[in-house]
Amino acid sequence: MPEEPAGVVVALCRGHRCAALTRSSGDGGLADSVGRSSGGVLVSAPCMQQCAQGAVAAVALRTTDSDLTGPALWLGGVEAAGHLASLGRWIEEWTPTAETGRVLPDQLRSTVLGVGPPVRLHIDATT
Repeated sequence: MPEEPAGVVVALCRGHRCAALTRSSGDGGLADSVGRSSGGVLVSAPCMQQCAQGAVAAVALRTTDSDLTGPALWLGGVEAAGHLASLGRWIEEWTPTAETGRVLPDQLRSTVLGVGPPVRLHIDATT
C-alpha cells in the first residue's frame, strides 16, 4: 500500500453549538477546499469544550508515519462572515512540504485562540 502524503488536518467542532453556528453561516466551501488541498483531511470532531469561543476549529500538520499531528492552531469564531471560506482557501493553498501558505491570512488572525497539543487521528486499519 503506498504511503499517504503529509497534509493539513482541520478538526472542525461538531458539538451542538458549533454545528448550529457553522450550519447557519454556511460552510464557505471548507470541505471542497480541503478536498482540493495537498493531502488535507477534514475531521468532524466531537464537542471540543470551547463553546464560549464560537465555532471552533483546530488546524495541524499531519505526517506520514504517525496518527498524531504536530501542535494544533486553535481558531474560534470561524462561523463569522467569510472565516470558513478564508480558512478553506488557506488550507487549499498550503503545501505542507513548502513555505507556500504557511502564514495565516489576515482575516483569520482575530480568530486565533492559541496553540495546543497535537490532534490525534484514529485510523481504522480494517477499512
